[in-house]
Amino acid sequence: MKMKIPAVLILCVFSVALALAQTSTNTTITMRPQPNFTSFDFPGSTFTEAGAITPSGVIAGSYFSPDGKQHGFVLRDGAFTAIDVPGAASTFVGWINAGGDIVGDYNSSSGGPVHGYLMSGGTFTTIDFPSATPVNTVCFGISNAGDVVGVENIGADFLHGHGYLFSRGQFTLVDVPGAVGTFPTMVIDSTRIVGTYLGSDGVFHGFLRQAGNFTTIDFPSSTFTWITGINPEGDIAGFYNSKDGNQHGFVQSDGEFISIDIPGATSSEGNGLDPQGDLVGRYVTPDGNTHGYFLRCAACCRHDKCRAEE
Repeated sequence: MKMKIPAVLILCVFSVALALAQTSTNTTITMRPQPNFTSFDFPGSTFTEAGAITPSGVIAGSYFSPDGKQHGFVLRDGAFTAIDVPGAASTFVGWINAGGDIVGDYNSSSGGPVHGYLMSGGTFTTIDFPSATPVNTVCFGISNAGDVVGVENIGADFLHGHGYLFSRGQFTLVDVPGAVGTFPTMVIDSTRIVGTYLGSDGVFHGFLRQAGNFTTIDFPSSTFTWITGINPEGDIAGFYNSKDGNQHGFVQSDGEFISIDIPGATSSEGNGLDPQGDLVGRYVTPDGNTHGYFLRCAACCRHDKCRAEE
């Protein structure tokens, strides 16, 4: 259940989501088998999640070590490299862009608020939302131009958090009008941002902000929709809860929703898409372990590739 949020916040969000219902929309939904699927785990970990993938196939994400500590990772050419902010008690990786720049957040070993970070060229730079009182700063997505989106919130109250865009050294708030909380997860450029918001109806909805205008995006007949990413072609990834309470991944391509269910999983989640339409994410097996995955051509229908194969 990665929500593009630190793991400590997942339970409070889902406890609200499982109690909610949402009306359906008339949109095409496709259920498709997953033949081009690869699973992977950080060595020794029982919890691995893939968050993003670059055009060249480099995957970034997070994992928990046996001692319960969260770390980031990069998976390149089959080899894992751990990512830890120096001196941090935990490190979360949100996204990696085409240039290899990584954003995420970390908890200091000395306590205090959560800090965002940018890792570029092996150098870590802290990103903190400016505030007169201490706030948590979570970084979720970074564009190829270096624009960063995320959430700032006070204490453990993530659900009332405010979204932000950090571009050229300046912060701009990104809040869906009338929302209880807004959670941007990825930015393609400063005019195209996706994420999720908690509405005044008590329901989590996905959104696209384009040229300053917000559009709600909900998986049809779902009780919960969380958008995790978007690629330059406009394909969107995320996950949703069906009315039976089960969690599924999805991609939306050219207005078509494609449900993603990993075979044998108790829950599935889509997170990052590359420009070719390949998807990475995570899934949970009946033993309770969480695994990362790579799914080739999950959103290739926008190029008519999968239709030609059907």
